[in-house]
Amino acid sequence: TWGGTGSGTGTAAAEAVVSTQSTGDKCWALMTTEDKIISGAADSLLSFWKDVTVEEEEREIEEERHQSEQQQELRNLLFEGKFAAALALSLTLNMPYKCLTVAEKILQLEDGTSQLRSLVENLHLDQIDILLEYVATWNTNSKHTITAQTVLFAILSSNKHSEMASSPKF
Repeated sequence: TWGGTGSGTGTAAAEAVVSTQSTGDKCWALMTTEDKIISGAADSLLSFWKDVTVEEEEREIEEERHQSEQQQELRNLLFEGKFAAALALSLTLNMPYKCLTVAEKILQLEDGTSQLRSLVENLHLDQIDILLEYVATWNTNSKHTITAQTVLFAILSSNKHSEMASSPKF
C-alpha cells in the first residue's frame, strides 16, 4: 500500500506500477528512489508516494493485540464478579452479546435487579444510548426478552431520565 493520494505496487529500481486517484490526467514523469515514487502529471502537480505497508501492518497488529488484551480483561472481570467494570468495558468494546452475558449474570444474583439499577445510574448518556440499542436487539429474540425488558426497566426507572430528556440523542 502506498500512502498519499493513490496506491501502487512494486518498487524495483526502475519499475513501479502506480495507479493514481488524485488526478484524471496522464502521468508524464515518474521517478523512483529507494523509498519513494515521485510522479508528475499533466495538471503540473508533483505527487510524492511512500510505501506505508509496514506501518499499516504494524498498526493493525497493535490494534488486534490491544483488542485481544481488552477481551481477556473482560473475561477476567466476569470471572472475578466485577460486573460494573465488565458492563462498562463490554459497552466500550461494542460487544452486545458480552453485555447481555454481564446483565444475565447480574440478574442471577440475589439482589440483581437493584444492582443493575445502580449500575445503570452510573453509566454516561452515550453508554446508555449504546445499551438501549443492545436492548432493542436482545428484545427481538425470545430467549433474551426478560433480560432486555429488565434492563430497559432499569434504564427507565433510573434517575437519568431528566438527562436523557434534555439530550438530543433521546
